[in-house]
Amino acid sequence: MNENRRVITIWISITVAIMFFLPFAVAKLASECAGMALCMMLFLVINPLYSIILGFVSGKNIKKLWHLPIISAVAFLAGVWLFFGIQEPWFLVYASIYLCIGIISMLITNYIKQR
Repeated sequence: MNENRRVITIWISITVAIMFFLPFAVAKLASECAGMALCMMLFLVINPLYSIILGFVSGKNIKKLWHLPIISAVAFLAGVWLFFGIQEPWFLVYASIYLCIGIISMLITNYIKQR
């Protein structure tokens, strides 16, 4: 029981760091030109890769970790809406895509594990 709680806490901490605080770092610390390039790298490379990794980890113990892709998508949405200062509806699309990527990789990992 303690081991599961520790694993969940670690992955939620990593999720908050990547999906919530990285948009803050990009929005507040980068210049305008560098910020746009970093946003593209964040939205198109880092976040999808993290969603795959999180789905892979969740798929190993789907009964206990099924909620991690959802937390990841919500943390992303909260981070970009809060730190970029605009409630752009397209961020919902990005969050939905990250959620789908996480769930699909979770289900694939679980399927492979059961075979």
